[in-house]
Amino acid sequence: MGLSIIERIEAYLKDKGINVSTAEREIGLSNASLSKPFKNKTSIKTDTLEKFLNKFHDVNPNWLLFERGPMEIKNIDVVSEPPIEYGNDTIVDDVSFFDDSKEPEVFFNEKTNNKYLLYPDGTIRIEVLKVPFSAYASYVECFDDDVKLNEEFSTITFKVDHIGRGKYLGFESKGNSMWNNGGFDTPSGSDILGREIGRHLWANGFHKTNYGFILITKTGMYHKDIDGKISEDGNLRLTSRNPAHKPFDYPINDVKEIYHVIKRSF
Repeated sequence: MGLSIIERIEAYLKDKGINVSTAEREIGLSNASLSKPFKNKTSIKTDTLEKFLNKFHDVNPNWLLFERGPMEIKNIDVVSEPPIEYGNDTIVDDVSFFDDSKEPEVFFNEKTNNKYLLYPDGTIRIEVLKVPFSAYASYVECFDDDVKLNEEFSTITFKVDHIGRGKYLGFESKGNSMWNNGGFDTPSGSDILGREIGRHLWANGFHKTNYGFILITKTGMYHKDIDGKISEDGNLRLTSRNPAHKPFDYPINDVKEIYHVIKRSF
């Protein structure tokens, strides 16, 4: 018999040398929000669990919720890409079957505005804003306005392996520059899940990936591969999968955000 969620929280705090009252204060909980469930071995409220996960970022949510994997995990992503295999004609999509007849538990990441839906059968889905490429102007206009973003755009969900710490955004692609009949290519109209790459990491360069990158810039939204590092004159070399679309250089100072494409479906 494994530990309950409240017992796993207790084990984590003990491992970190944090007493219950300190944890409650740091999380912003009322007194006894944790100590009472600890004492009575009762369940913990969903909003308390969400606040705990949002505060202690090194806790592995899969361990806390399902007792899977290690207690702590760092630099985790939503899902690991499969090995890069260009020329594979098998279409990889996000079609999957799971039991959605029961209401999921909801975990909302306040820092990223991403919502995770945790189903009783162990399935995890992430709900993100969906930004069509055609809505580029609207997205840039309300770039820092979360309220307007939520009103302007719909949402989309993707099945994921675990809860990630980064910022994720959904996109609807337009155009066939990344389609060349390869197994990891992306046709026009595909739904895309991207994980933001922090600006502080851009100088390290960009490795080749299965599905490429989404770039949000001053002049448009692009789904491209990025060829290596920023050039000495401050440009990124952007390439396409479709040979009809030629490579071009784009100034890094005109790039607002870059997302690594994690998944896509169509």
